[in-house]
Amino acid sequence: MMHVKRRQSVVGTIAAVFLLLGISIFPIVSSAQDPVELLIWDQFTGPENEVVNDIYSKFTDQTGVKIRRESFDTDQMRQTVNTALSSGSGPDIIFYDAGPGYAGVLADAGLLLPLDDLATQYGWTDRIIPTAVQGATIDGKVYGMPLQIDLIGSYYNKTIFKEEGFTPPTTVDELLTFCQQASDKGYIPLAFGNNPGWQGFHQFSMLANDMLGPEALGQLLTQNQGTWNSPEITTAIKTFFVDMQAAGCFNPDPNALTYDDANSLFYNGDALMTPTGSWLVGDIAENMPDYEVAMIPFPTPTGAQGQYWPSGIGSAFFVSQASQHQAEAGQFIDYLFSPAIAQRWVGEANFFLPMDVDTSSLQITPLSQSILDVLASASAGQTTLGYNVDVLAPAAFNDTLQNGLQAVLLGDLTPEELAANLQTTWEQSQT
Repeated sequence: MMHVKRRQSVVGTIAAVFLLLGISIFPIVSSAQDPVELLIWDQFTGPENEVVNDIYSKFTDQTGVKIRRESFDTDQMRQTVNTALSSGSGPDIIFYDAGPGYAGVLADAGLLLPLDDLATQYGWTDRIIPTAVQGATIDGKVYGMPLQIDLIGSYYNKTIFKEEGFTPPTTVDELLTFCQQASDKGYIPLAFGNNPGWQGFHQFSMLANDMLGPEALGQLLTQNQGTWNSPEITTAIKTFFVDMQAAGCFNPDPNALTYDDANSLFYNGDALMTPTGSWLVGDIAENMPDYEVAMIPFPTPTGAQGQYWPSGIGSAFFVSQASQHQAEAGQFIDYLFSPAIAQRWVGEANFFLPMDVDTSSLQITPLSQSILDVLASASAGQTTLGYNVDVLAPAAFNDTLQNGLQAVLLGDLTPEELAANLQTTWEQSQT
């Protein structure tokens, strides 16, 4: 059973990760005779949906600005947003993936509004941690306000582990042994759905960080120093997408299983582990009330530089260049990052914000608290965080990685061939 504990004296646990420089108060505007309506596209389709509806409606109560909300899952958003914004009839605000392969594509096409003036007006760059601001900065301009900082690792069903006498694995060798033990008792060791394919980015990021180390991986991603066609990257690919599949660690045919379906295997106790990110905490709390769940960094492969948690900003709020209500859009975004609403994101929606949040009056689950503790440890210099590769990589690279990992799972491509393809695409993307 997952129990909720009250946090007694934590002030700004997320800010313990990154220094908060200041907080502004969002202005309240009077209602006009013809109220402005903002169309918002977001990806809040989980248990946070009700909280989001209430947050949005209270903005209308305070300002008179109406909110029309449409929600999409990740795949729907990625398939739809470019066309909608290009048509000029899309939303005023989108909650979308940050990074050059996602929002960067929209910004390069002139579809997003640079937010530098609004950021100065409201003090956003003082309020949000610098690394998060940088993650939503494209070609020197701030385009988004990031709501989430993600941590990627592996959840495990602590209740069933205790009942069956399993020990959480810390190395890949231990993990392969666990896979055999769990299979022998009728369980799926790890739930892994790689349909349509972006899910493999996270597994690749975990192993690539361990094999190269965050410093070398960061230099490769941000300074173009190093190569993807290396023994370390080949091992990262082979370990998860070849060796673990051969050892029976996954459900059958991961390429045919969606992310949500894989999570359902974990929720109902059929699968004992699921490697994914901190954004799943709210869904776990809702779907696994009778289980205790914990999160660990992914087990380290042989030859690894160390064991690291990949991290990075998740989705952010962006404004359409074509919006007729850009001032109101800025006001709405500022409201979403006000102190009172930030508490609701953390306490009710189970999000981890890249800003100072006073959690002293909030009820925090043990699972959420463990993630906050990792972030706090990183702030104190005791934990080194790694990189979430696809958030920092160009779109063409992500396409090669996504298609290649699916091909490796099918046996149609070798890890060595994919590593070479990644380097070729990377070099082409740099020109």
